[in-house]
Amino acid sequence: MSSEKIPIHIKIDTEIVDEEHGNENITRTEHGTYARKGHIHMIQYEEEMEDLGNVATTIVVQDDRVSIKREGSLQMHQVFRIGSSTECVYHHPFGKFRMETTTHHMQFVKGIGNRSGRIYLNYDVVLNEQEPRRHTFELHFQEEVA
Repeated sequence: MSSEKIPIHIKIDTEIVDEEHGNENITRTEHGTYARKGHIHMIQYEEEMEDLGNVATTIVVQDDRVSIKREGSLQMHQVFRIGSSTECVYHHPFGKFRMETTTHHMQFVKGIGNRSGRIYLNYDVVLNEQEPRRHTFELHFQEEVA
């Protein structure tokens, strides 16, 4: 990737709109790394998930797509591309789920000197042929100052 991985502070806000079960809002903060090579940007972090253990997440931003790969007790490789639906298998301790993602809007804004930025995704997810649920994912990152 890049010769330099910078330590970053990450704030993630996720909203899931579910007309049947009500909306869910999740906010979390993590520490991770950011690297860039050309037009490819990569954010990596690990999180301790309650009752599930460690999950390593890698987010890769390219000109025409964003991908989120999770490894550990949860596993998936979700791809976001405007104007097309993508599929993956979501591996969870409770089973495997087919996940179809339709991306409506995505945006990556870089801060000055690539030391901060924002990723915004708005998309629908269908799990195992259930009704689609609208998701909004917003990640802000900022270089950590020693």
